[in-house]
Amino acid sequence: MLDVIIFGSISGSIILFAALGFSMILKTEGFINVGHGQMLMLGAYLGLLGNKMGIPIFFVGLLVAIICGLVGMLIFAIFVSPIKTKGILVCLFTTVGVSYLINGIVGAVAGKSVQAFDLPPVKALAISGYPVATPYEIMVICFGIGAAFLVHAFFNYTLVGKSIRAVSDNPDLAKLRGYNPKKTSFQVWFLASALAGMAGVFSGLIGSVHLGMGWQILPIIVAATVFGGIGSIYGVMVASFLVGITMEIGILVLPANYRAAIAFGLIVVVMLIRPEGLKSIWDAAALRYKNKES
Repeated sequence: MLDVIIFGSISGSIILFAALGFSMILKTEGFINVGHGQMLMLGAYLGLLGNKMGIPIFFVGLLVAIICGLVGMLIFAIFVSPIKTKGILVCLFTTVGVSYLINGIVGAVAGKSVQAFDLPPVKALAISGYPVATPYEIMVICFGIGAAFLVHAFFNYTLVGKSIRAVSDNPDLAKLRGYNPKKTSFQVWFLASALAGMAGVFSGLIGSVHLGMGWQILPIIVAATVFGGIGSIYGVMVASFLVGITMEIGILVLPANYRAAIAFGLIVVVMLIRPEGLKSIWDAAALRYKNKES
């Protein structure tokens, strides 16, 4: 069970980075961004390039986040913004096309072979003589937990975070209060794509880098978003770790390539028992907390 918790937390941390951005775009723009998984794949290949250039891994992650964020803004400006008024389906299929475009460009430049980061060998940390996780894996977990606190602070204590929340809840009312919905959309696409890029770097640190990784993680991101509750950032935070641990438990009895199937099986169970996901639980807890304070 220690292995399940550790590796589930590692998977959950990567899912968290990717699902937070996915949920932000879904809540703000109102449609599913199919290309979000490809931003993770792009981040992994950019991280691989930085690693081969000898850049320290911390700075690699920072540079990848900035580059992917700028690419996300570019995608919004060129492909999404001009057709936002055409309807949800048009936006959805546009992001499908963008997904194949990104995948094709990366494949043409980097090749189709599976690659890996060139990292110095490290010894796994041990508890009572039992190897638990490498320093790279511990770093991924720490960054995932840190990201949860930073996102909470960002949405509650910064002007940009408050504008994103306002536009997501009611664009017309937010506009009347002085917020610019288009500017907010650019900010959301930058943050969401930056988080996906970071998730790609973390995926490369603990595994391989290949063209299919974006397609593989997209269903898992959707599972975490639905499980957490559509539009609930805090629900997605908790759901990401629960989905990661559930997948690790599942592959104890099933092959590893059934990870996405396990995640979607969890969605089916959640939809049958609690269609709102974790959002209703979180909202009820928040309401009780406010009542106690008052």
